[in-house]
Order: sequence, then structure tokens, then C-alpha cells
Amino acid sequence: MAPSRLLETHSDPCGCGYNVFNANGGRADVVPGANFYAGQSINQWINPAAFADPGSAIGRFGDASQGDVAGPGTQAVSMSLIKTVAIKESIKARFGAQVSNLFNHPNLGTPNNLNVSTPAGFGALTALQTAQGAGPRAIQLTACINF
Repeated sequence: MAPSRLLETHSDPCGCGYNVFNANGGRADVVPGANFYAGQSINQWINPAAFADPGSAIGRFGDASQGDVAGPGTQAVSMSLIKTVAIKESIKARFGAQVSNLFNHPNLGTPNNLNVSTPAGFGALTALQTAQGAGPRAIQLTACINF
């Protein structure tokens, strides 16, 4: 699974000025019994009805925690082919090809907008993962002569 992030709001639920120090504000509240992934699609990976803005100055932080939701998984197949050819008894040539993400599967990253107070684009998958081997297909060719 892709890494998860914290669900946030622009409000200051604790009434302690938390949103002054953190531009994203405080944590959201989880709606009891709501399915985080109901109606899941690329444009809405997370169900916005599963989270609520707790409001300001209620004397506590929101109850959403790190890891409540996770982004889509990673599917990447890597492969290497290497061939060694003897040219003479003491000279050998080695040719190879290495491919990461062989099938060029698009591995989507975590949602960029996880702020409940900003409903436009909340939970949408808009970017690809950039981790080693999870990005677009990469091919590397190698050649080596040993003597």
C-alpha cells in the first residue's frame, strides 16, 4: 500500500491556536460507522462523508489519526536479462538489459488534498508514485568486456 497521510481541517478544534502554527489546521473527526472507501474511484479515493470538520473551540482535537486511510497499492515488475559470450579463451563480453516497471502499470500516489474543509478535489488521486521502480517504465542497457 502507498503511504497514508493525516486527514485535516482548517478549523481549530482545541481552541488553542493550533491552526496559527499549522496552516492546515487540526485533525478531522471520523464519522462512526462510515466506510472510508465507499464509492471509491480515481476522482474520489476516500469517502468525504466518512470525515467531518469538528469545528473550532470545542476543547479537543479531532479523532482522525495517521494511517486511517491508505493510498492505492504498488504493482511493479522488474526484470533483468544478461548474456555472457566468450570471444576468446580469456576475453568475454557481457550484454544485459534491466527493466523496472516492465508492464508500465500506472502506480498512483496518495491523494494530494486530505483537508475536509476543502471539498473540491478531496481524496482525488492526481499524481503518480515516484518511488524506485514504481514510476514509469525505465530500461537500462549494459555491455561489458572482461579480459
